[in-house]
Amino acid sequence: MKEKLEMAEIQHIINLDLPAGSLIWNVRNYFLFSFYCAGIRAADFIQLRWRNVSSEGRLTYSMDKNSKFRDIVLVPQALEILRHYFRSDTKPDDYIFPLLDNTAPYAKYVTTADKKTITPDMRKTLYAAVSAKNALINKYLKKIAEKAEISKNVSFHISRHSFAKVAKETGLDSGIVKELLAHSNLATTERYMGNFDTQKTDNALINLFGGVEKPKDKKEEVIEALKGMSPEDVAAILSAIQK
Repeated sequence: MKEKLEMAEIQHIINLDLPAGSLIWNVRNYFLFSFYCAGIRAADFIQLRWRNVSSEGRLTYSMDKNSKFRDIVLVPQALEILRHYFRSDTKPDDYIFPLLDNTAPYAKYVTTADKKTITPDMRKTLYAAVSAKNALINKYLKKIAEKAEISKNVSFHISRHSFAKVAKETGLDSGIVKELLAHSNLATTERYMGNFDTQKTDNALINLFGGVEKPKDKKEEVIEALKGMSPEDVAAILSAIQK
């Protein structure tokens, strides 16, 4: 089973008092941005450029894993994070987050068509850079989890599983969650959501057997025992107790 964070645990991360501009503060932004954008994978997140953000407040990009195109609205929380990284001299082809080098040779491969022409050696260099940054993010996410008193093994990819969990628990249909995660089939989405999605089956079983009877406390047991007794018997018992 993949680790997933509860919304309360996400809130603990949000509430952490971290020094603005520090690496750990940035890493929290990275994790939350992915969460607010339906669980962007690390490789896609690290390579996001300002050209991927539209003037209409949408995020559009092709997934590195399968080249699927994604077009999602940027919710206010995600837009607020982006404001920390936009500069007046920002260029459309600049990376959004300060992780990859804008002047590196691999940085000139911007579009999906460009990436198809990248040489094997250059691809290997880019992959190594992305992997190194992903490892750095995960290292600091463990520090964040410790500060937030979260015992789970938090990594960047957990933002994706956590989004699926929170989305489903909020009431989103599994098919909608599938589209937001850009999965090819529903079975993959259901694996992401995991065993927490049991409300319907739980309710069916409880209804079948008439509900789960909770244990009675001592007072309820006494009341049950007194039911059916005559007032004289009840008075006699109370009199005996008072003696």
